[in-house]
Amino acid sequence: MNEIFNIKEMKRFEEKHFLKKSSYLFMLTAGDEVFKFIKDNFRNKQPIIVLCGPGNNGGDGFVIAKRLMDSGYSVKVYTSVGLDAYRGDALKALKQYSGYLKKISLFKLHKNTLIVDALFGIGLKRNIKGILKKVFKIINKNKNIVISVDIPSGICANTGNVLGSAIKADVTLTFHRKKIGHIFGLGKHFSGKVKIMDIGFNKQKLKSNFYENSPNLWIKYFPWKKPTDHKYSRGRTIIYGGQKEFTGAAILSAQAALRTGTGAVKIICSKNSLQIYSIKFPSVLKIEINNINQLEKFLVKEKITSLLIGPGSGSNNKIKEITKIILKKVKYVVLDADALTCFQDDLRTLYSLLDKNKIITPHLGEFHKIFPNVKKKFNNIEKALIAVKLIKSNIILKGSNTVIASHDKKIVINNHASSELAVIGSGDVLSGLIVSLIGQKKMNPFLAGCAATWLHGDIAKHYGKGLIAEDIIKGLSSALTRLKKWKIY
Repeated sequence: MNEIFNIKEMKRFEEKHFLKKSSYLFMLTAGDEVFKFIKDNFRNKQPIIVLCGPGNNGGDGFVIAKRLMDSGYSVKVYTSVGLDAYRGDALKALKQYSGYLKKISLFKLHKNTLIVDALFGIGLKRNIKGILKKVFKIINKNKNIVISVDIPSGICANTGNVLGSAIKADVTLTFHRKKIGHIFGLGKHFSGKVKIMDIGFNKQKLKSNFYENSPNLWIKYFPWKKPTDHKYSRGRTIIYGGQKEFTGAAILSAQAALRTGTGAVKIICSKNSLQIYSIKFPSVLKIEINNINQLEKFLVKEKITSLLIGPGSGSNNKIKEITKIILKKVKYVVLDADALTCFQDDLRTLYSLLDKNKIITPHLGEFHKIFPNVKKKFNNIEKALIAVKLIKSNIILKGSNTVIASHDKKIVINNHASSELAVIGSGDVLSGLIVSLIGQKKMNPFLAGCAATWLHGDIAKHYGKGLIAEDIIKGLSSALTRLKKWKIY
């Protein structure tokens, strides 16, 4: 149930089902499911307003209104168009309703009235304006409970963008699967609690390339400690240490890695930073490397499960040359921050060295430095899809809606997070989580990115206000304990 659909996928899915069974029967089922939800959750039979639009979403609204009216509820139905605008299934539902109708221009709202929003479904493309905009403002200003059918009216199902104006729902009852707009952009705030209703669609008929991040996607691959494990059987992780004044970034990454999925972490450091690492983090291994020749010998000799470069490394030609060598010599690599932006004048080289075993973790600023031709007006999903086509590698595009994209164009949207993660050092911890989980006989970079992002968000959600990067590391033990109890459905 972690698949989510865009508009095109959902429409194609519906059309396949409508070839075998009347679309009107699905409309009746959808309306009936919404009616049952209202009956089960609002037992005092409070007055109900149903807002019906011109299409099939409005048809759902007429079915809901009829079922409510037949069950003794006090129902008012407002329509956004004239009756002659209804066609097909929506017209059938309108004729079956046969109750009193009011124009939405006459809309009035009283306290303790439940609102059912069945104005516009997932196909809306135009902006909301005029009288509807005024009605939406009245609804959002008041404290009446709002149930939206399929998606809140005014929200784009593909992007979560507000199309001029939108209704803010307390509950959204959607069909078969969540849509991107339920969990992405402003859509996740306007959708309230999203509940998926089963209206008889065959769950096996259509697979999507879009998913909502959840342990169900990756937990069976998570590298838990086994009774027979020793420190090196759990992986040897290398972190390229930051410059003297930025050692904190690499230490945060190393601490996160050691607590999560690896048995040994070694920091590559120079002569002038070795003592700092030794004092600040005595339990981690260190290796002094002062030039590129030493690095090349180390990479050939050392058994390396995975390697992280970028946190606090500095963005300069030396780091660029070091990163190039690492990408050529090491199979599983996480590239973050400076290890990405040092290539902004040599993007062809960066793109050519990335592959399915690598993962990059830019925030938006870094992303546009290494993908300058990707338009800033695109949403993060569109940006990530364009980028993976260029690099044939894996990306975590960090932000309020973090997007994880695989080298073969699967998209996972992480909705399990908190705005408290917007703090310095948070990204360094995330990089450490990722690098600890990837490698031979561990997780592939894409799934590791999904798991790390979810854990990162889970800690923040449970912490509350005032989170700093060190708190994320302290919260790892509890988060892993919660994850261990996860039940796959």
